[in-house]
Formats: sequence, structure tokens, C-alpha cells
Amino acid sequence: MFLEKDKKVENIFKIVLLIVILTTNGLYGNYAFKKKVKNVCASYRIDVDAASFDFDETFFSMSLESGRNNFEMFMIVGFAASGQAVSHQQELGLSNAYMPENIQVTVNVPSSKGEVNTFVATCSSKTAIKLADGEIDSSEFMQIITLKII
Repeated sequence: MFLEKDKKVENIFKIVLLIVILTTNGLYGNYAFKKKVKNVCASYRIDVDAASFDFDETFFSMSLESGRNNFEMFMIVGFAASGQAVSHQQELGLSNAYMPENIQVTVNVPSSKGEVNTFVATCSSKTAIKLADGEIDSSEFMQIITLKII
């Protein structure tokens, strides 16, 4: 009787361990990506809340809060940080590396009387990597991206 209970506990333990191992690899890929984005943004004194990140299989999006006059800088830093994160994932060469095809950055800009203007831009991760590597400058980048005002 005790042997049967021990086998059941052992089997449950094996299943839980397998689930933890399988999910940890994906979590590490996202963790490294998040950390890189946050570090790059922090170097430009931009606060980022990782809760605003959305990790889709082929699409990464993030949201930033800017001041009234500097939303373009926030937009550029958001894309550059994401490009560096994708590039970093490629360099790691992990089987579970997170490499989205497209990146979206949303910047919320306060306007008069407590209202907020929202700017949303999208580009390919290849374009974001070029921005991060300095292959294209910020003015050229702003002309390439698709920018919408919501």
C-alpha cells in the first residue's frame, strides 16, 4: 500500500518537474529580452513597466509614457531598445530565443486638461536592429515607420 502511494507521488513529482523544465526555457528567453529592453531604456532615463510588454509569437509591443515635447525620443529609444534585445537574442543563439518579426511601440503623451494623446508605431525587427546598430539615423527611421495617432 505504501509502495503504491510512493509511486503515485513519484509520478506526480516527475510530471511537475517536466512542466517546470519545459516552461523555464521560454521564461528565460522572455526574461533576457525584458531585461535588455529595460536596461537600454534606463540608460536614457526612460522608465519602463514590464507589465506593458506584450509577447506574441511574431509580434512584440511595449507602451511608454512621455512628456509633452519628447514623444519622438521615447519612440526612437523604444524601438532601439527592442532592436538591441532582438539582436541580443540572436547572439545568444538559444533554441528558445524570442525573436519577433515586428515591433510596436505605443507612446502616451499628456495633453491639456488631463487628456492623453496616443502615438502608435510599428516596424519590422530588422529595421529596429538597423536603428540600434546605427545603420540608419533617427530621422530616416521616423520616415520608415508606420505612425498612427489614436
